[in-house]
Amino acid sequence: MKPLFISSLYHPNQVGGAEKIVRIVAEGMRQQGHDPVVVTVQQESGHRIDQVNGVKVHYLGLKNLYWPWAREERSGLLRAAWHGIDRHNVFMARAVGRVLDLEKPDIVNSHQLTGLSCAVWGAVKARRLPLVHTLHDYSLMCPKTTMFRDGTNCQGQCATCKRYTSPSQRLSDKVDHVIGVSRFTLDRHLVAGYFQRAQARVIHNALPKPAQQHPLRPDPARPLQLGYVGQLLPSKGIAQLIEQMRTWDPSRCQLVVAGKGAAAYESALRATAPPNVRFLGFVDPGEVYRAIDVLVVPSLWQEPFATTVLEACMHGVPAIVSNRGGFPEAVEAGRTGLIYEPLQPQALREAIEVFLRDRSILEEMHRHVRNRASYFQLERMQDEYLHVMTEAQAGGGAGDPSILRRRHA
Repeated sequence: MKPLFISSLYHPNQVGGAEKIVRIVAEGMRQQGHDPVVVTVQQESGHRIDQVNGVKVHYLGLKNLYWPWAREERSGLLRAAWHGIDRHNVFMARAVGRVLDLEKPDIVNSHQLTGLSCAVWGAVKARRLPLVHTLHDYSLMCPKTTMFRDGTNCQGQCATCKRYTSPSQRLSDKVDHVIGVSRFTLDRHLVAGYFQRAQARVIHNALPKPAQQHPLRPDPARPLQLGYVGQLLPSKGIAQLIEQMRTWDPSRCQLVVAGKGAAAYESALRATAPPNVRFLGFVDPGEVYRAIDVLVVPSLWQEPFATTVLEACMHGVPAIVSNRGGFPEAVEAGRTGLIYEPLQPQALREAIEVFLRDRSILEEMHRHVRNRASYFQLERMQDEYLHVMTEAQAGGGAGDPSILRRRHA
């Protein structure tokens, strides 16, 4: 099989977990004897072809007003114009079409499409190719990709989002199979009227097994070691976590924060952090997981399926997560971690106190986490992707009734 993957970003351009998963799936297909090709965008103009770990990658110059992943403030008018072009970017669709004509793939799997736009779906179906799309976020429903505004999760699409994303809803009928990285993310699109003609299923993300796992052994004699890994953004709930750390003396509980954010916001966090909070900046996440007792993911927005929870799981570390998005699908409450309601006062503090009161819980959870890690290993995810692509190529149904879309009234 010759699958072609379409993704906004690909190595070495990596901002979030979506491009990491695309690379894992593409390289896994190559290891299974297939001939994967990737199409992505680059900041430079033109068309460049390279090999990344044996996978052929087409880098296409972004045909829009600016590179959206730069940490640079843009005026509201310029952002509106950029998103206006990205609604249905015919220039990128034509560039992708030329790659399709050159490579002649058997099937196409699109992923995050910011910068490319859903117009590429038209280029795929104009060539009568089977099309699978993977949902990593809400970018098809919201230009900001999060459906989170003014500190609150949007219950539905606002008028502005509907205006900008109307082409994506209409063109989603061209998709043959749609994959959600979580049931929450998939259902949210289906309820909104997307992918009404597609077979739908969930494929939870997976990661390579780390070379070094050895988590820190729980020791009641030392402070409980908490860890936060990820971008420092208001929607991530990091400010609320840091505020909670004032509750405990450094001799009882400590927090390490790995990640970066906008300079002004990060400076404010550092200025208000108590002594038991330490900022590490960008570091190898593995170093953090090997040094902490518990990962804390205090997100306020409906995160689809954060890879940080999977990384911690692969290192045998339990997690405290907010009851948002796909987190309840990643953590087994009471076995591999705890789930709390972020809008309930003191809920996060009470979750952390569970471990402070009884350190033996850590030993028990470590054992369950190590067992759960087998589910998040690559082989399962790669097999499920291959299964969907094989069915899409054959033009058949989804097969197992348990993976079919949920029908909504």
